[in-house]
Amino acid sequence: RGDTILSIRPLYEFPARGNKESTESRCAHCFARLPKRRPRCSQCRQTQYCSINCQTTHWTSRHYFECMKMDERAVDAACMELKPEFRPSLRMCVGVMRTMSFQTVPAWLRVQREAWHMLVTHRDKHPQFVLTQYEEIARVINTHHSDIGLDSTSDAIDVLCRSGCNNFAAYEPNGPRMSGYLCSPLVSLLLNHSCLPNAAFVYMGGMQIVRALDDIQIGDEITLAYMDGLQPRDVRQKQLSAVYFFDCTCDKCCGESARAQVDVLMSRALGVDGQMPEYLPTDYVQPPAIEPWVLRVIDILLAHCQDGGTRYGFDQGLLDCVGSLPPRNFSFAAYTHWLECQDDCLERISSECVSSNVRAWACVSAMYVLAFYACVYPPYLSLVGFQCLETSKLVWNTLVASEMSNEMPNEWVELGLSLDRVKRLARCAQNILRVSAEPSVSAEGDLSVESQVALLAGQSFVN
Repeated sequence: RGDTILSIRPLYEFPARGNKESTESRCAHCFARLPKRRPRCSQCRQTQYCSINCQTTHWTSRHYFECMKMDERAVDAACMELKPEFRPSLRMCVGVMRTMSFQTVPAWLRVQREAWHMLVTHRDKHPQFVLTQYEEIARVINTHHSDIGLDSTSDAIDVLCRSGCNNFAAYEPNGPRMSGYLCSPLVSLLLNHSCLPNAAFVYMGGMQIVRALDDIQIGDEITLAYMDGLQPRDVRQKQLSAVYFFDCTCDKCCGESARAQVDVLMSRALGVDGQMPEYLPTDYVQPPAIEPWVLRVIDILLAHCQDGGTRYGFDQGLLDCVGSLPPRNFSFAAYTHWLECQDDCLERISSECVSSNVRAWACVSAMYVLAFYACVYPPYLSLVGFQCLETSKLVWNTLVASEMSNEMPNEWVELGLSLDRVKRLARCAQNILRVSAEPSVSAEGDLSVESQVALLAGQSFVN
C-alpha cells in the first residue's frame, strides 16, 4: 500500500483552462495555479510556469523538442470556433498529432508512441452524435492546420476516437480540484477498470504516478477506476458501455462480497413516495441531529486507517452498519441530498455571519458525505482523505466559533463535534493522503496537508 507501481511522462498533457479560454491559468509543467509573476519560455514566449524550477525541468524533459513547433495562439483561435466543452478534445487531438510527428524523441516518448498505436479506436462503436462532434472538431483543425503547425489532418477523427476513450483527468496533488488532461497510452494499455480499484494515480511534476491503494498480492490484477464508483450500478454500467465500450464485471458490480452488497443498497431507488432522508433539515433553525450509523461508519474508517486491519473486516463492518437501512437513509439519492446540504451550509458560512446551528449542520452533513464515501470508495482513496480533512476543519472552526460566543451545547458531543474527533479525522486524512496523494506539497497560497494536519492535531482549548 502506497508503493509506486508505475511512473511515466504522458504522451501529451495540458493544463485545464480558467474561465477565459485564451488565458493560461495553470503551470504547463506541474499544473499548479499560476502566480501573478509567472516565468514563460524565452523562445516561444507562450508557455507559462509557476516557477523557474518548473520552467527548467519542463525544458529538459520535453519542451526542448516541442518549443516553436506549434503556435498556441493559433490553437486558442481554433478553440474559439467550438463550444467550450469541445475545446479540450481539440487541444488533445492537436497535441497528440503534433507529438506523433516528431522525428527525434527521448526513449520514454518512444514507449508511449508505440503504446498509442496499440490502442483501439472503437470508431465503429461510437454513437453517431459523438462522431458528428468529432467531425466538427476535425473540420476546425483542418481549417487551421497550417497555422497550428500540422502538415496533415487526415487521421484527426481516428485520433479523437482513440484519445476520447483513453484520456485521464489530472487533479491537484493536495486537493480534489481538476488541474489538467493527460493522454498516457501505456497506462491505458496496462491497467484495466474496476469500480473498486486497488490503485490510483497522481500527476506530479510532469509525471503520471500510479500508486497502490491496498496491499496487492502477486498475481492480482492492478486496476484503476475509469469513472466515479459512487454512481449507482446501472449508471456506471451504461456509461462504461457508452464511453469505453465494455461491460464491467468487477467484484463490486457482479460479486457477492460485502462491498458488492453495499453497492446494491446504494443503487436502490427511493420508490414512489420519494421520501427525503429522515434527518435532513428542512431549515437550519431545528437542532442538528445525526444517525448512529454515520458515526459508526466513520469510527470504522478511522480505526482502519489508524490501526490497520484486513479489508474483509473493514468491508464487513460497513455492511453491518448499513445493511438494514431503508433507501431514504442509505442510497445514492440520499447521498445527493446530504451533499447539497453540505454545499448549502458552506456557501452560507462563506457569505454571511451565521448561527452556530448552521455551522453544526455543516459538520453533520460533511460527516454524512464522509460516511457515504467510506462505504463506496477504497478507504485510501485521496477523495476520502480530503473529505476527512475538510470535516476536521469544519468541526474545529465550529467549536472555536461556539467557544467564543459561549454557545456550545452539551448535545454536540453526541453529534461527534469534539476536539478528539477533530484530531482523529486530521490524522486519518494524513494517513490516507500519504498513500494516494502528496500531502507535503502545497498549492499557491495554501498550506500543505501535512501543515494543516499538524495545526489541527495540536489544537486545544484553554479553560
